[in-house]
Amino acid sequence: MKKISAHTANYTLEGGGTNELVEFGSGFVSCDSYAMSAAIDDSVVTKRAQYGVSVELHGSLTRAMMIVDTLDILKLPQKATVFLECDMEKFKQLMINALK
Repeated sequence: MKKISAHTANYTLEGGGTNELVEFGSGFVSCDSYAMSAAIDDSVVTKRAQYGVSVELHGSLTRAMMIVDTLDILKLPQKATVFLECDMEKFKQLMINALK
């Protein structure tokens, strides 16, 4: 697992990533890994929220990336579930089992 995530982990440690993305522990956040673990075992997610989302296509905020309106400023009708807290022991076990 360390070999798989080495590039992203190094990028985060060198200051390339933002600390706001690293709320579930030290290292990096692999969004796909969290999404798959929640699909396999919903109890991995211990706290979640619904936020308005959109994909920025015009480049005024970003370019071809999803934006999450956590303050509900844009009043977006499309909502996504955002994981705020996870059971890290369950998550780690799912990742270890996936690599066996």
